[in-house]
Amino acid sequence: MSITVENVNYTYGKGSPFEKKALEDISFTIEDGDFIGLIGHTGSGKSTMIQLLNGLIKPDSGKVIVNDFDLTNPKTDMKKVRSTVGIVFQYPEYQLFEETVYKDIAYGPGNLGKSKDEISEIIHEILPLVGLSDDILDKSPFELSGGQKRRVAIAGVLAMQPSVLILDEPTAGLDPAGRNDILSCIKNLHDKKQVTVILVSHSMEDVANTVNKIMVISDSHLFAFDTVAKVFSNSEKLKSIGLNVPQVTRVVNHLKQKGIVLPGDIYTVEAAVEAIKEYVKGGEKC
Repeated sequence: MSITVENVNYTYGKGSPFEKKALEDISFTIEDGDFIGLIGHTGSGKSTMIQLLNGLIKPDSGKVIVNDFDLTNPKTDMKKVRSTVGIVFQYPEYQLFEETVYKDIAYGPGNLGKSKDEISEIIHEILPLVGLSDDILDKSPFELSGGQKRRVAIAGVLAMQPSVLILDEPTAGLDPAGRNDILSCIKNLHDKKQVTVILVSHSMEDVANTVNKIMVISDSHLFAFDTVAKVFSNSEKLKSIGLNVPQVTRVVNHLKQKGIVLPGDIYTVEAAVEAIKEYVKGGEKC
């Protein structure tokens, strides 16, 4: 298994007038190679969770184990943990700082003690995975488009060869084309490298189109953790905590109320198009 979280609790400002419970008695297991969508309303505890998984903060109680590293053990080598769990924070292009793309991607593995030859090999392996070509390496990262900057930032995290990749709102602020590019890049990475991916997103559409399972955190508790179909089938429960199903699912549900018989597990535009085509062909036999 890749990640085990056992009875984790975390409180901000403990003992102060601003004390706030961020996570309460959270337990779950993520298997190697899982592709997880982490969703929840603002302030639900998502950001706290991903920081715990990288060891940036420690729980008040409970255990966080990643690839046999116990992150709650003070003897654990956190440098190894952070090369195992890579986090791409929201708007990662703001963290680009080197004068060339090559140097920016090389910074992480250089800190891990990789040789120049090893770094060069790693970079040339990663570039096609994130949709970049060699001719970009000598350019300044600040000359690139928003989507390209985002891919360079992802490449910089991947260069440390993590087995777990966490992305915090990786499509935030991008236009539709840029958003689709980044999501395709992430799916490509998961499919080819079989890394465990946790995608934090407010977009139900992005989650429905990309992940295999969904974890829902609500008011510091684990509300749900299951397949995309099972989580989105509870649309009323999601609404009760301020979330929703993808827009296309709401459209399909409205069509059903009008008497149009369609399958119950439609969460993407592509699936809706196919289902409606079948309905048009065969009427209620769809």
